[in-house]
Amino acid sequence: MIFINSSWKWHPSCKAFTSFNLWKAEALISQNEKSSFVKRVEQSYAGVYETMNWLSSPAEVETAEKARNELIAAIFDRSDSPAAWQFARTKLYTHGISPGCALCGQGKWSCLFVNNICNARCFYCPSTQNDPGLPMTSTVTFENAMDYADYVNQFGIEGVGFSGGEPLMTLDRVLDYLNAVQARACRPMYTWMYTNGILATEDKFKALRDSGLNEIRFDLSANKYDLSGLEKAVGIIPIVTVEIPAVPEDLEITKPLTTVLSSMGVNYLNLHQIRCTQFNRPKLVQRGYSFIHGPGVAVLETELAALELIRHTVDHGIPLPINYCSFTYRNQFQKAAARRRNAGLVKKEWEGVTPTGFIRAMSIAGPPERLGPVLAWLNTQEADGWMVSSKQDRISFHSRLWPMIDFTGLELTVRYHATALRPAATLRYPFTKVRLNNDKAVVIEKDHLHQGIRFQGDDIPAFARHFLFPSDSGDKPSGLSPEQERAVSRFENFDPGLAPLY
Repeated sequence: MIFINSSWKWHPSCKAFTSFNLWKAEALISQNEKSSFVKRVEQSYAGVYETMNWLSSPAEVETAEKARNELIAAIFDRSDSPAAWQFARTKLYTHGISPGCALCGQGKWSCLFVNNICNARCFYCPSTQNDPGLPMTSTVTFENAMDYADYVNQFGIEGVGFSGGEPLMTLDRVLDYLNAVQARACRPMYTWMYTNGILATEDKFKALRDSGLNEIRFDLSANKYDLSGLEKAVGIIPIVTVEIPAVPEDLEITKPLTTVLSSMGVNYLNLHQIRCTQFNRPKLVQRGYSFIHGPGVAVLETELAALELIRHTVDHGIPLPINYCSFTYRNQFQKAAARRRNAGLVKKEWEGVTPTGFIRAMSIAGPPERLGPVLAWLNTQEADGWMVSSKQDRISFHSRLWPMIDFTGLELTVRYHATALRPAATLRYPFTKVRLNNDKAVVIEKDHLHQGIRFQGDDIPAFARHFLFPSDSGDKPSGLSPEQERAVSRFENFDPGLAPLY
């Protein structure tokens, strides 16, 4: 099924629309990469792949792209449109986004899953919810609230979201960890909690507020859009947000609901794109949804529904701020945030961190008559951020030293490393133990992704201009070959725009 609204209209003259260059992400993904994504999905869903309605034929892709582009054009094609993009044009929003969402995009937040139990049975839930478990983030469990607070401090986190399951089913646990974070935070801390609202009471919200909770987010769709819990929170919790998946079948409910939420004093509406997992797949298939290939499997119709809902508020001048949290945003920016936090604690002084959170290791090599003067000059300047190999045939250096180096006759090699936070070392990769306090430590493993990308001659300054010191040159050619640009871009840049359809 492809969700189509016959009233959508495309305006070719829309400058805002054409400037997005929404197809740019498609251009950056080669046919081989697309085939690789499809093969991985086929393997992940072996045995049931053929039962799923995949967006695959050129006609289906063209229809879906046209529907999406027309909706986006309609949202922006007005002089007073409140819509804008953030985070490499993967997040569309109107009027503004909550402080918590801003911290998420900046990579400064932690989501603590306080339990894995729930009193709702949502068809879109990605996992089973039947184990109270221990509070967990990034595969690491925290039996002690103070240990988690020390983790927050150690990793430079400025925002914490409490999720589940359903956090109100273990309210005492939430309050314990919330109090610990607020009491031990070494920097200003913004906190929020997710709930379906079924167990909502004013006393619970007052307890959360008194413990320092800044924002609460209601998944109204989990409780048939019942507003009673939401009403109890407004006026108690400083910021009240509604966060729901954009369910296409519910548009006749959610469109008028936006007016109600705005009049109630709700601060933000967050719309999620539904993603497919082995757990929720049967229910998504039953609804006839169309599935999109990619690094993860997402539902096409829920993206179109989110855009349709945003267009409705723009058309009717509803001032409720809406934020569309696309799967491509979550897949890219939340993963990058975790890598970046880890990288800051394990990288060497001559290594850098890319915007996407990978550790960048650069080195130069060449004949002694060319490498020797560079080494001598670095020694003379007493600059830090570099290292010479034991044979003195290779110099590793940080990008801040780039202007000091004459690359004539040298070869540049750029390597990238990913990091992963673990409760203990797997012993498959080099690792660094990070002690949170006397009783708790975690491990950061550093992977070696490949043998390196090599540049010579004019390719060296081209790499620097395009990736290390980019200017506002628009779509000006980088000077690198397409293969070189793709090889580096996957580590240096986010894929812009909403996910390509194929």
